[in-house]
Amino acid sequence: MTDLLTLEPASRTLADVATPVGGPITLGGRQLASRYFLAPLAGYTHLSFRRVIRSLGGVGLCTTDLVQASHLVSGTRWARELVQTHPDDNPLTVQIYGGQVKHMVAAARWLEDHGYQAIDINMGCPMAKMTGSGGGARLMCDGDGACSLVGQVVNAVKLPVSVKMRLGWDRNRLTAPLLAEEFEQLGVVAITIHGRTRQQGFGGEVCLDGIRAVVEAVKKIPVVGNGDVRTADDALRMRQVTGCAAVAIGRGALLDPWIFRRIALAERGERAAADFVPTRDEQIAFLRLHFQLLVEQHGEYMSCRNFRKFAAWYGARLGIPEDLENRLRQFESVAEFDEIANAIHERHGERVEPLPTALIKVPNGPNEYW
Repeated sequence: MTDLLTLEPASRTLADVATPVGGPITLGGRQLASRYFLAPLAGYTHLSFRRVIRSLGGVGLCTTDLVQASHLVSGTRWARELVQTHPDDNPLTVQIYGGQVKHMVAAARWLEDHGYQAIDINMGCPMAKMTGSGGGARLMCDGDGACSLVGQVVNAVKLPVSVKMRLGWDRNRLTAPLLAEEFEQLGVVAITIHGRTRQQGFGGEVCLDGIRAVVEAVKKIPVVGNGDVRTADDALRMRQVTGCAAVAIGRGALLDPWIFRRIALAERGERAAADFVPTRDEQIAFLRLHFQLLVEQHGEYMSCRNFRKFAAWYGARLGIPEDLENRLRQFESVAEFDEIANAIHERHGERVEPLPTALIKVPNGPNEYW
C-alpha cells in the first residue's frame, strides 16, 4: 500500500480542483441541511455543547461523545448521560466504541430500540484506554476483525451505520483506503476519516492526500474529512483538495464556536462576512447559555466541574481576562458563575491572545504511547 504520508500535500492547488458543491447532503436516508458537522470529541460533545453550538447556526449534523458499548447496554449512569438528547438536538448520530462484537451489536440494538437515528462506529480514537481494550484505532490493525464487527453491526439494525477512522495505526500500516472499500460493500452509509495515523495522536499535520485516497477508494458513499479545521478557509480547502463530501469539526468548534456560521457565509461567497466578530453581548450570551444548559442536565455541582475545562478554550475567543478565566477554572456555584459572567461583560476585551490556553497544553510522552 502506498505510504500516504510521503505524498506532497501541495501537489494540488485550489486552482487545480473544482469548487466543492455546497448545500444539503443525504446520509443514510437523512437529508442534512449543511455539509459541515460537529465531530465527536471525548469529554466535550455532550448535550449542552451540542445544543449551544446548534443555536449559532450552520451545523448539519452532531455526533455524541464516545460511548462505550458495554456500558451503554449495562446501563451505567455515565453512558446513559452521554446519549441523552433533546428535541433541539437533531439530527444526531450516536458514536459507540468497543473491541467485542457482542457488545457493539447489543449497543446498536439498544439504540434502535430507544428511537435513536443513526450509529457511528469509532475506529479512530488514539487514546490508550480505548486501544488497549481492542477498541478505537486498534480495530484498524485487524482488517478481518474490523470487517466482521462492522458487518455484524450493520446487519443487526435497520439504522444507518457509519464508521469514523484514521489513516491507519502508523505510517507503515495505512489501512484506511482498503477498509473503506470493504466497509462500503458491507453497507455502511458514510466514512469519516481523520487525516492522521494513530501514532501521530493529534500532533503533526493532517495529510489531505491521505483523505483523498479514502475518497477515491469508495464508489458511492460520502466520505467526511476531519482534522485541523480551524477556519472557514480550512474547511473549504479540505473539501477542494480531497474531494470529500463533507467536513467534521471537533477542536475547531471549541476554538471558535462560530465556525459553522462562518463556513456557511463563506460558502455563499460572503468572504468579508465570514470574518465577522460576534458582539460582546453575543459572546457573553453564548457563555451563559452553555452553562445554563449544563445545569439543566446535570444540576449545579457537576455542571460547575464540567464547565471548567471549557474555560481554557473560551478565554481568548470570548475576550475573557486571564484572571477571570482562572476563576472559571475553579468556580463552585451558579451564583459564582453569574458573578464571573457579569465581570467578564464589564471587562470584556481587555485580553488579546492569539491562541486559547487549551491549545498550549499537550499530553506527556511520545504520541505513539497515548
